[in-house]
Amino acid sequence: MDHAKRIKRIASNTVWFFTSRMAEVVNSLLLIALVARYLGVKEFGVYSFLVVVCWAVLPLFFVLQRILVRDIAVDKGRASEIVGTGLTLIGLSAPPILIFAMLILLIFRVDSVYFVALAINVVVITFAALNSVCTSAFIGFEKVRYETLVSFAVSSMSVVFMLAAIHFDMGINGAFTAFMLSNIIGFCISLVILAKLGVRPVIKIDFGRMRYFLKECGYLALNMIIISIYAYMGVFFLKEFATDYDIGIFQAPARLLNRLNIIPASFSVAMYPVLAALTSVTYQKERIDHMITTACRLILIATIPMSLIGFAMADELMLLLFGAKFAYSAVLFRIMILGINFNFLIYMFEPLLIILHKQRSIFILNLILIILSAAVYYPLTRFSGAYGASVASFVSTVLYLGIYLYFISSIVGLMPLLKGAYLPVAGGLCAFGLVYFLAGYYQKFIVLAAALAVYALFAMKAFSFEEILFMKGLLKKKG
Repeated sequence: MDHAKRIKRIASNTVWFFTSRMAEVVNSLLLIALVARYLGVKEFGVYSFLVVVCWAVLPLFFVLQRILVRDIAVDKGRASEIVGTGLTLIGLSAPPILIFAMLILLIFRVDSVYFVALAINVVVITFAALNSVCTSAFIGFEKVRYETLVSFAVSSMSVVFMLAAIHFDMGINGAFTAFMLSNIIGFCISLVILAKLGVRPVIKIDFGRMRYFLKECGYLALNMIIISIYAYMGVFFLKEFATDYDIGIFQAPARLLNRLNIIPASFSVAMYPVLAALTSVTYQKERIDHMITTACRLILIATIPMSLIGFAMADELMLLLFGAKFAYSAVLFRIMILGINFNFLIYMFEPLLIILHKQRSIFILNLILIILSAAVYYPLTRFSGAYGASVASFVSTVLYLGIYLYFISSIVGLMPLLKGAYLPVAGGLCAFGLVYFLAGYYQKFIVLAAALAVYALFAMKAFSFEEILFMKGLLKKKG
């Protein structure tokens, strides 16, 4: 495939994946709002803790997809065997993981009444993981539109089932049951699409292939545990030093920001099979360097306005989504959203290291990260509760980006982010300065519009001449 066709394929898959994730974000925001308003701050804190426990102990489920995509992209003829082994591995892993999750509840002295809700949520994530194995074939075949179809189906059914659970007042158990039913149906749809692609999973215990996957996923799984602990460290510290109310206030903006990761995910998923193909035969440093650098620059250009708008409209967003009971969450949201652009960039670095078979390096980097983050979270959450957790979240994100950027630039030999990033960063700083210093004295919407206009002047300068010509060509074709 020549360079132009490759770029078009990446663009097409990015659009499909971005459309899927945008629908998922809208759906997730609606679901979070429904659950938070229905359960209230304290019960929402318990609900969030149960979700966090499951995500912290299910690393293999979702790192496996990256290995499957890589192997299917390289050898599509073995897709049936690869997918079948992935499904078998997840099915065998679910029972011991459930036991481990329940042990965590015992350690944190959670009321036994919530054990049923935890069990249901493990089933939810198990079927979501089974579905991710199927969609790995869609991505490996570069048929991302099928992943979009499944995502639409799961999202729409989740809302329907959640409304039914609220109508019949089924509590936390009903909320998790709604997700369980929608993911089961989504998995069935994925199996039908796989059959259409000619992929019929071979379900059998193949110890050789399973050992291969476990070996490939070993460092990634350990890394995912560390990243899960890092991502939800604030919740665990708040559970120990504060209350369920603090968890609820903190998790409302945190879960909202997590949903915005669709933007870097759209780039990374679409680029993953292409990068894997580039590195399967020979290491093409210049092309990989250019691709990653361009993606990082475009992510900055696209996402700085998002963080700017969120910072300015935090009060309105919290009131609209969660209601007056979560009003204090706006303060925490403003602090955490300052680090979201750093987090977006981090999304691009880990897939690159996986493709270059640097799983061990990822593990070491993240082990350093979690130690430093714990040192930040411990005093801040102990003495400042939810406010301290939000400050620690921002500081940890800055540390995360710094560690990854240093490693990639000085050891791997690539220089992402540093080329062409100064213009959108400078524009973002000017825009944030206008909002921070002037929004309290003048009409907020006018100040925000002026800030976005200033940023746009900087951002347009960040595009190369070739990129401007390429975008003009796309617009003419679309017209």
